[in-house]
Amino acid sequence: MSSFFNLGKKTVSGVGQAINKVKTNVPKTELQKKIRDLKIATQKSKAGKAKLDQTIFELKNNKDFTFKSTNKKSESNKEAYKRIQGENTKVLKGMLDKATEKKADGGRIGRKFGSPKPKTNVEKIKETFGSKKNVPSKLKGFSKLPEAIQQKMNKKLARKV
Repeated sequence: MSSFFNLGKKTVSGVGQAINKVKTNVPKTELQKKIRDLKIATQKSKAGKAKLDQTIFELKNNKDFTFKSTNKKSESNKEAYKRIQGENTKVLKGMLDKATEKKADGGRIGRKFGSPKPKTNVEKIKETFGSKKNVPSKLKGFSKLPEAIQQKMNKKLARKV
């Protein structure tokens, strides 16, 4: 009972301990190199046998193959480096273009003082079907003049109050 409450002491050695280090396999002699190569080859042959057994099982049971054969050439390190460099260049170019571009993006651009007041249906109908008087640009400020002066200048364009 006392060992149950005494958590500071370890009763079983090695239980609950973390792996502090893994011993490296750096062969020094020629014999050690050959042993290392043999171990690697043995593991590769085990993996190959497991794949073969899996394929035979799938063939017998009419299932889809897990390890499908392919005629594609695998990508070399040089090819992968070129592909990644190309992708990175495209992304960086896009970022630089966006940063140097003076065009704003986002919502409500160009709306300094908010949106204009929405028009009512009556206003829309009057605008569409109402009488249209086109005042020439040479008569700028014509509508601000009093009606009597507008009448003297141009009777057709003069407003009727």
